[in-house]
Amino acid sequence: MNLEKFLVIAGVPGVHKLVSTRNNGLVIEDRQEGRTRFVPVRQNQITPLGTVAIYADTDEGTVPIADVFQKMLDQLTSTPPAPVTANSTELRNYFTQILPEHDRDRVHINDIKKCIKWFNFMMEKGIFEEVKRESITEESVNAEETVNTEEIPESNDPENNDPEKIETA
Repeated sequence: MNLEKFLVIAGVPGVHKLVSTRNNGLVIEDRQEGRTRFVPVRQNQITPLGTVAIYADTDEGTVPIADVFQKMLDQLTSTPPAPVTANSTELRNYFTQILPEHDRDRVHINDIKKCIKWFNFMMEKGIFEEVKRESITEESVNAEETVNTEEIPESNDPENNDPEKIETA
């Protein structure tokens, strides 16, 4: 799951898609309001979701948020997300079911709430389906490029590539 094009902005609710960049800010697609708008970089703290990770008791030390979201999607029917208004024990128990290796000392309840809010927003706005479609499209384009490069025979022999040495029949 590639979440590099999706951003969270401090003070602005929801998850936004990057449309383009400018020298002084970003143009984003605001899923909450359903329009595109300019966000100045100097006035806002902008974080790409692809760079967000959850502290974990593993060799790497963190688990990317995309992997956490994938686990939440995989267990959606058996373990639905806890409500954001739930008490801290409920939220911690839910997150332990989803990601048992998370670091209980460094992952705070507010981090769990934020993760659940982002997940619910992305489910509601269809962002996970969009990411899945984009990854399928990228895979098919990469497969076509591989096929096209295999069809063109390249000769490493410089004598065969010399136009003066081409024999005519």
